[in-house]
Order: sequence, then C-alpha cells, then structure tokens
Amino acid sequence: MTHPSLEPPSTPPSWPHCGYGTTAEDPVGCRGIHVPGHTACLAHLDEADRDAYLAGLAPGADIDHRDTIFTEDLLIRLLGALRDPATGHPRLGTAEFDVDTTQPRRQRLIGVDVVASAPSPAP
Repeated sequence: MTHPSLEPPSTPPSWPHCGYGTTAEDPVGCRGIHVPGHTACLAHLDEADRDAYLAGLAPGADIDHRDTIFTEDLLIRLLGALRDPATGHPRLGTAEFDVDTTQPRRQRLIGVDVVASAPSPAP
C-alpha cells in the first residue's frame, strides 16, 4: 500500500490558484481556485471580500472551490449562504470541490443537497 507524500506538490493545478504561502520549499502555495473576480481562494480572501462573496450567494448557486481548504467555520458560513429557507438545508447547484487526493487532508460535506453535478474530467 502506498502512502501520500508529505511533500507539497511542485506542479500547479490546471486552474488559476491562490498561491498563498508560496515558499522556496513550496513554490505552488495554496492550490485553491480563485473566487470569481479575485486572486485568492475563499480561505485566503480578506474578510470584507469573503463576506461580500458569501452575501452574493443564494440557494442553488453554482460554486467552484476546487482544492480550497475549509475550516469548520468557513464551511458553515458557505453552507449558511446556500441554505434553502424552505427546507432548512443547504442547496447547491453545480459544485466543484475536487482536491488533490495525494495530499494528506480530507474534506467531507454532510447534510448538503446537490441540485446538479457534473463529473470531473479525467486527469
């Protein structure tokens, strides 16, 4: 059985990525996709921009947060912005949360209704 490498990947993702925390040892930095209209992922946006993005979401919105690292608080805030008042549950349109599975982290979404989803293209 192989184990994921603890070394950061040196190849950037195929999407425009945040890059927060770039160092000589980690030339890619944060791999989270840019929030539309910004050059940072949702986790690394400044608070005012994050608040504005979340306020602009509505139940059923399409979202793309590929390789974004979610804290519990950030995930709660995102799902709260997508909460359907009729059901009390978050309702997502097409949602992208792809992660680099070779990295030692996992993300799980619990209690989320996904309205539509498209399969990710093969690497």
